[in-house]
Amino acid sequence: MIRHLTALLLAALAGTVLAAGEAPLVVHGEVVVGEKARPVAQLRLGDAATVPVAILAPLQDSEIEPLRKANRKSSAKRLMIGVNRTVESMVGPKAARSAWQPVDGGHAARFSVSSPDAAAVRLAIDLTGTPTDVEMVFLGSAGTELFGPVRVGSIVDRTGPWWSPPTEGATQTVEVFVPAGIDPASVSMRFTRVSHLFTSAGSGFRKRAVDIGDAGSCNKDIACAINPSAAFLTARNATAQMVFNVGAGVGLCTGTLMNDTDTSTQTPWFYSANHCFENEDPPYRTPTQMQVIANTLTTYWFFEAASCGSLATPPIVTRTGGATLVFNSQPRDVLFLRLNDTPPAGATLIGFDANPFVVNETGTDFHHPQGDLKKFSQGSVVGFSTPFTGAVANGYTEIRWTTGTTEGGSSGSGLLAFSGSEYLLRGGLWGGSALCTNPNGTDNFSRFDLVYPQLAPYLGYVPFANFTDLWWGGESQSGWGLNLTQHASNIIFGVWYTYDAAGKRQWIVMPGGQWTSSSTFTGALYITSGPPYNAPFNTANFHITPVGTGTLTFSNANTGTFAFTVNGVSGTKSIVRQPY
Repeated sequence: MIRHLTALLLAALAGTVLAAGEAPLVVHGEVVVGEKARPVAQLRLGDAATVPVAILAPLQDSEIEPLRKANRKSSAKRLMIGVNRTVESMVGPKAARSAWQPVDGGHAARFSVSSPDAAAVRLAIDLTGTPTDVEMVFLGSAGTELFGPVRVGSIVDRTGPWWSPPTEGATQTVEVFVPAGIDPASVSMRFTRVSHLFTSAGSGFRKRAVDIGDAGSCNKDIACAINPSAAFLTARNATAQMVFNVGAGVGLCTGTLMNDTDTSTQTPWFYSANHCFENEDPPYRTPTQMQVIANTLTTYWFFEAASCGSLATPPIVTRTGGATLVFNSQPRDVLFLRLNDTPPAGATLIGFDANPFVVNETGTDFHHPQGDLKKFSQGSVVGFSTPFTGAVANGYTEIRWTTGTTEGGSSGSGLLAFSGSEYLLRGGLWGGSALCTNPNGTDNFSRFDLVYPQLAPYLGYVPFANFTDLWWGGESQSGWGLNLTQHASNIIFGVWYTYDAAGKRQWIVMPGGQWTSSSTFTGALYITSGPPYNAPFNTANFHITPVGTGTLTFSNANTGTFAFTVNGVSGTKSIVRQPY
């Protein structure tokens, strides 16, 4: 019965905003400190020949048209920048045994796959059966940067083909190293697909072999901001460009690196838009399918103009480790990830504010329209919106720009509010009608205040102990108590066994809440009623009534206080664990 009531409570309360009396959390940002030393990619074969295992036919217009159509179709502002092509022969190193050469510590060989006229390429590699100690280094035909070494055993998900980092030019070369003691003939990796990208980081995402759009002239470079504050310059370093494989192509969006309340760590939480990884129409992807896309994520940092009007950029930093899906919501258009690789030193873990915007409040957005150098937009909130069929009613913040706009590629970028000392995240871009050619159009952003209860277990405070137990007021107060269950997410489900004003026994339930410090948990209180135990359970007779709020404050792992307000009556009780 308790389990059934729990399920009904959670279903009935899913999506509720913070209850009255719960102060929405405001968390400050911080800058990523120096990262750990990274292994240096190097080629073990000097001038050894590369074995071309696949050269694809030139791309046909019929392969490009679906990409053009996708970029024209929706008000959502994901940009498609490439197509996936099949390597028909499913070839790989095992088919070219003569390529292996002895090197220090083992054997190595180079293999290449080409897609003519591509600005960049990446490969889908089937690693089934490949020994975990095998390493790979990647090089493009039009670039000098090496990516790797990537140890097969370090790849989190090898259940499907793994996508290599994008490299510049129409050909990607893979140097494979097999340590001594492993027979190169046992390396069974195969190249199954190639992503043909029409643009690349090396070209500043401006070079295109097909017209997929260019950023409008009304967009404003970060470097063109007039007298930008230190807070403005710090906040823009939380923004990264995203490139990922989705469906039959390669997508581009924008995302924001987020901070949490744990000052002892710098976990790389990453906030963007669900539609970046999602199907445009039902059926929508399962979490498992979304994770496959997250595995392919590459992020680009500090991709912005070095000075106003310049196409030169500071050194761009690329991270290729993919990400772990933590939470996503199609009706709220929220994508919440944990990056698998450490962001570069100097990036910003931006803070957040779980309060809603108010009309006429100013919002700021840092983003990559059409994959261009980082831009900024500013405008005023005009209200709350429901921008697409199936969206949460009034679940989006609608804004009209006075400076700049957004375009394809801007999707997922963070809507920020200035708090007086820093910029704080309040949502992520879905899309809208705003364009350089439509300055009176508006854009719609997911509402962080509505989704924060789902993200609080990751971003909120971490309790200093596990408080799962039966609690009471001690032997002198036998007859009432609290049953607290602290889940893996650290959310507490509490049941208060007590009595009403007439002395009749009563259960008051706290089905969730938030940690406002490492020792304090606050949640809404409810009373439930339903069918009797000796009758069939009928959900139509189950009712939930909000009655107030409760706050648990723990002084140590075994003692604390329980403060409550129930139907306007407030009080505080000392509590201890009930011994057995």
